[in-house]
Amino acid sequence: MEKIMEMSEQDLAEEDVGKAYHVGDGGDGGASRSTGAAAFFWDDEDDEDDEDDEDDEATLARSKNRFFAAVDEIEAPQLIQEFADTAPPDVQAAIRQTVVSLLGNLPAHLYETSIMSTGQNVASLMYSMQMTGYMFRNAEYRRSLLQSFNEGGPASVPALSEGAGGALPRVSGKIKVKLAEELETEVDASAYMAELRSEVEQLRAELLEAKEASMERGEDLLKYMQSLGRENVEGLTSSISQDVLDAMRALIENVLGNAGVGGEQVMETSGLKLRELLVWQLITGYKLRELEAMDELERSLAEGTDEADEEEGAAT
Repeated sequence: MEKIMEMSEQDLAEEDVGKAYHVGDGGDGGASRSTGAAAFFWDDEDDEDDEDDEDDEATLARSKNRFFAAVDEIEAPQLIQEFADTAPPDVQAAIRQTVVSLLGNLPAHLYETSIMSTGQNVASLMYSMQMTGYMFRNAEYRRSLLQSFNEGGPASVPALSEGAGGALPRVSGKIKVKLAEELETEVDASAYMAELRSEVEQLRAELLEAKEASMERGEDLLKYMQSLGRENVEGLTSSISQDVLDAMRALIENVLGNAGVGGEQVMETSGLKLRELLVWQLITGYKLRELEAMDELERSLAEGTDEADEEEGAAT
């Protein structure tokens, strides 16, 4: 398996990620209640009397949410393996860069780090990672659509030896080449064309190599997103469905619930485990957008079929 962030598939397979988190002494925890995204996951502690009813409602909602059901049944190593096998190199690199920008890039075998936080803060971070992964997949969809309309670029330029007959027409004779303002010379046309072809092929190969290197560093996708501007980048997540948002919440609650972490409880984990968790959540968001896009396509096809049947019935 290709490592997305030098993460250990064996660690994920042998120990549930949620179980890697340890609940610390609640106390004050030195942390205040965070607002915004974190409030999406836990209600105020004064609502504890309604906890049982809310749990029942949450369980019922999860059972009906097709996105939650589809992702929840995929083990973390399998989900990451699928991403490593199918996602473009620049998307995988963007995932790596996102985690590095948050946690740094200290070698795990040389430096052992420990991180403490509250359940609310970790839930907020997980939610942010899922939304980022969702955004990466949406950006990839839009970029692919744009490229389908624009066939330019080095990858679409055919080699000079390719033609209707499989080879370029032969040339003969002499041609004049101007070397300076008052200096011209005659050269063999065939040799001159062969040299030009060689230079063009070399440039083409260099362009392709540069493009591949850019994709491996994640520059291609990230540069595309930067070129969209702030408003258009925000638009990559503005159309997210409520079902997907509910699935994100349920998946996060599952992980932290299995660890017994919630609200302002303090938790501690190693930097490596947190790195694994962030990669997992980024890929989860990426997968959720894939499932949502498939669902949109299926509903669109079904509506088109229904309309066609209605028109056919009206015509008869």
